Amino acid sequence: MKRWIAIAIYFITFTLVFTYKEDLAALINDQPSIWSLFALSILFALVPIMPYRIVIAAAGYITGTWTGGMITLIGSTIAGALFYWGSAYGFREPALRWIGSLKTLERVTQFINKRPFAAIIICRLIPVLPQTAVNIYAGVAGIPFMTYLLASIIGKFPSIFLYAYLGNSILSEPITALGVTAVYLLFLAIVLWIYKRVRRDQRQ
Repeated sequence: MKRWIAIAIYFITFTLVFTYKEDLAALINDQPSIWSLFALSILFALVPIMPYRIVIAAAGYITGTWTGGMITLIGSTIAGALFYWGSAYGFREPALRWIGSLKTLERVTQFINKRPFAAIIICRLIPVLPQTAVNIYAGVAGIPFMTYLLASIIGKFPSIFLYAYLGNSILSEPITALGVTAVYLLFLAIVLWIYKRVRRDQRQ
């Protein structure tokens, strides 16, 4: 019974957010309070109707790099924890079936099982991986919650504060913003190179 209640609540939330997505997007651009922005950061992480990078950049633009970054870091982490708990304790079987259908995550599941802390950090750093799937897989795989939580925060930190910084400074300091972006892309290339090396070593 509790499972169906949770499904109904999520379906209603998704429907409302999708129906009023333009109003909610306008609210982000309308100088909301910190608490309103925090609630929106959780909501848009739970119901990804727009790229979350836009939410982060908007938060950075409205409240500054550090405040906007912290709001979206905490908000997205809370949303991720809800997906983790749901897949671990309430929806394990359907979560397993859904995860099994995702080819983009299939390549990293073995890595996550062997080195969960390092793997989750790297998964958070790689922008092409579906982050909701990472949350759900961590719960399904039985990765300890504190391992998942700490690794997620560490892995999210660079990209979230980059987008918050870009939202705060791209108009006022475009050259510096582009330089910071270039450094981040170089860092991301190094992470991807390390990830490929680790996977190649595992296959040997």
